[in-house]
Amino acid sequence: MTTDLPPDTLTKPARRRRWRLGCLIAVVVLLGVSLLGAWWGRVLWQSEPVYWTQNRSFIQHASEEELNDLADRAFNRILSELSSSRGYVAGGSDKWRPVSEDALGVRTIRLSFDEANAWLAGRLDDWLVNQKRQLPAGLNDPMLTSHDGELVVAFRYRAQEINQVFSVAMSLKFLEDGRATLSVDGMWGGRLPLPAEGVLTHLQGDEASQVVAVLLGQQAFDPVLPIDGTRRARIIGLEVDDQGVGLVVQAEPNGPSR
Repeated sequence: MTTDLPPDTLTKPARRRRWRLGCLIAVVVLLGVSLLGAWWGRVLWQSEPVYWTQNRSFIQHASEEELNDLADRAFNRILSELSSSRGYVAGGSDKWRPVSEDALGVRTIRLSFDEANAWLAGRLDDWLVNQKRQLPAGLNDPMLTSHDGELVVAFRYRAQEINQVFSVAMSLKFLEDGRATLSVDGMWGGRLPLPAEGVLTHLQGDEASQVVAVLLGQQAFDPVLPIDGTRRARIIGLEVDDQGVGLVVQAEPNGPSR
């Protein structure tokens, strides 16, 4: 009967064989981990987020009339919240003044994600035409949701060989002059985390470049919503939860964008 020799008494050929075996095992383990990581990454890339699937089902099963009604009710509620008795009062066809110096109509207006997404599905295209703007080429079906208390914008991007759902988590920073900047805090392709700046900068075209500059916080924008021919609502704060967003707004007379 033979017994193994202690390591320090192994011959050089034996030690060499053991070292090669150890290296081979390490390579196999690393290769296995790499393949498993690549497989899992592919699974995440090909998986659509739950909120995307739920929203597309909501949009596709609702009639155009139902979507318009939901968007209208949300818009009318915003108009009611920004009524002249709580904000600005008329001073002529082109003049508005605050109810008082310390009452400028600041309030929080709740907007559910269903309401916001109904508006995006049914009214965004017309609004963009009126603003003489358009979405970047390839960007379709934008929607809003939340993740860990942050606002998430999700959309499908189709261009050449890419047909993927992307999600961008972002936060708003409000500047002293009334404008705002966006901060991108995370991005996913399907459910796979991605480097936001590297992905967004691949969008091509002048219009896309402006959108990317805003998304990356490189360009401030004017966060206003139209009310009527003489008034608009300026967003001065944003509260996000699982059900929707709270827009902290202030009514103001229409004027040039900042």
